[in-house]
Amino acid sequence: MAAKSKKNAKYDLRSAESKRDMWVKIGLTGLVVVFAVALVGYILVNGERQRAAGEVVAIRAVSPTVITAEGSSDPKAVISVYEDFHCPHCGAFEKSLGSTLGKIVDSGAAAVDYYPVSIMDQASSTRFSTRAANAAFCVAAEDTTPTKEAFQRFHAALFAQQPAEGAAATPDDKALIELARQAGVVGKVPECINAGRNNDMVQGLARAAGITGTPTIRINGEDVAVSDKNGMFLSPDEFIAKITDIVGDVPGLQAAAKPAS
Repeated sequence: MAAKSKKNAKYDLRSAESKRDMWVKIGLTGLVVVFAVALVGYILVNGERQRAAGEVVAIRAVSPTVITAEGSSDPKAVISVYEDFHCPHCGAFEKSLGSTLGKIVDSGAAAVDYYPVSIMDQASSTRFSTRAANAAFCVAAEDTTPTKEAFQRFHAALFAQQPAEGAAATPDDKALIELARQAGVVGKVPECINAGRNNDMVQGLARAAGITGTPTIRINGEDVAVSDKNGMFLSPDEFIAKITDIVGDVPGLQAAAKPAS
């Protein structure tokens, strides 16, 4: 009968620890990958990424029947509006030509790109400029209509209730959320407003876009003077004429007759 070996069995501690470390690393790597995929999926589905300073994002209002450039699906005319909801001159522009912009969008004559910016936080201790601009982007994100009907109602209401420059009391976030609800959207608007998801972007948007004052109006990327040195704005017909000069006559959108030469 063979003699039993008297050599003691040995437990390879280093080998066991090495294997354990390997499995721990594999497990941690797996968790990181799963978390990263879940985070990216969450952002894509919910659109809840914090926007950063330096980004230039427009809120486009456009009719499905907009007049397009020849050989392209892009609008032939795009009006860009850079505005601050606490800017008195922006409030005057909205009063004079805000409804005209809506008429231009609805007629399909042009697209309107709104750029709410924040350059007047110093006008109140409540940072209304930033909070209102952030809220506008929050509302627009929930408004799925091409013409941004709910956003346009919210936009008009913000200017209708515009606090005076230097006012001690301005609409708080709760009031902005209620204004959004009255405009016809809720969804993720409350979380977006409370989180200030667009704050950094709106604070840096004017500089990133090369804007030094509000309102700044551009048509197809070119600055357009919409008021004279006395602060008098163009009439609706005069503004519409700038668009029809580009796209031609549009049914239901009549500009003033040009004087005979």
